[in-house]
Amino acid sequence: MSFETWANKTVDRLDWIDIALVKFSCIALGVLLAALIPELIEINPWWILAVVVILAIRPYYRAYVK
Repeated sequence: MSFETWANKTVDRLDWIDIALVKFSCIALGVLLAALIPELIEINPWWILAVVVILAIRPYYRAYVK
């Protein structure tokens, strides 16, 4: 079994609540890192926005354009 097959089978077992919980746990991890490493809060918000846009390009393309 390849990694892709395993990942697809695993994701197929998740419903929308599970995916939402994963998203919120990632947000909580980000808040925890910001609390533990205060220098992260001092990052220019434009850099964060640039990272968000770069990370969103592929999912947006695959969901809406392709």
